Amino acid sequence: MARKKLGEILIAEGVLDETRLRAALIEQQRWGGPLGRLLIEMKLIEEHVLVDALSRQLAIPAVDLDAIEVTQAVCDLVPGELCEHHSIMPFGVQLKFLDVAMADPTNLGITDELQIRTRLNVRPHLAGPRAIERAIARYYGRGFAGSQLRQTGRPARQTMRSHAIELDTGPKEKMELVQNATALGGVEPLGNRSARDAEIQALQQRVSRLEALVQRDEAVLRKVLALLVDKGVASRDEIVERLK
Repeated sequence: MARKKLGEILIAEGVLDETRLRAALIEQQRWGGPLGRLLIEMKLIEEHVLVDALSRQLAIPAVDLDAIEVTQAVCDLVPGELCEHHSIMPFGVQLKFLDVAMADPTNLGITDELQIRTRLNVRPHLAGPRAIERAIARYYGRGFAGSQLRQTGRPARQTMRSHAIELDTGPKEKMELVQNATALGGVEPLGNRSARDAEIQALQQRVSRLEALVQRDEAVLRKVLALLVDKGVASRDEIVERLK
């Protein structure tokens, strides 16, 4: 028997109704993207509720990606682009098993692809879309946080190592290490780095405020459009045609 789709599972669990699911599916058809992420963005369901419901229905364990450390060897098994596209995050290997956090474990296609790529048996775990995004930014340098790392010219793990140099050495040794690394192109001078970090932080705050405003307006518009469709004032196709 075919496995239930994500929306069917959430309705069966009583955490989502057909009206809200239909509104999210309309958005998915128009803009694309994982259904679980859209449901959370539209504030139709909270992330922890989504994870708990799927975990119960599918009998798949959940994992807290924020509370674990993923090794570089595990990250090297799966390309960051693939993780970002399918909202997945590898986090462990045991013998012939690869542990992968997924926002939607009903996506059997990506499970098959991972097994072919890694030649390991995939053990799916559940994690929220935003938790997975944070992990991808942390370990792969992708997404908004990843763009900041690319601006500084240092991957996430290299940035952590540079901070360790500052903490574990004395003033004289620290200056020598920084000067040597700068000569090799590995680390920026401390003054330049501090100024750049301040600029990045200010930019991040401005972008966050803009994103919050856009998300608020989008959420209102989506609810209005869903209401128009539900009341029969306009069909989905009519609305899509007007928005082109």
